[in-house]
Amino acid sequence: MEATMVTYEDDIVLRRAPHPGIAAVLSVLLPGLGQVYAGRLLAGGLWFLATGLAYWAVLLPGFLVHALCIWSAYRSAKFWQGY
Repeated sequence: MEATMVTYEDDIVLRRAPHPGIAAVLSVLLPGLGQVYAGRLLAGGLWFLATGLAYWAVLLPGFLVHALCIWSAYRSAKFWQGY
């Protein structure tokens, strides 16, 4: 697991790379949360809206969009490059 060091004047903050499994589980619980965990805030919000609209429209497209959201969160965390 890779860590990135960010300095803020006198403070040192270490940010660990997100774990792909945790990102996927978070997106199962709430669509878009895995993307937020991986540092992609806009993508997380868009996945949340897209999945919500897909579930509202019809159940089957909702499941498909939710599955894509989970896959996207996993990939976001797996290929995380830091900030």
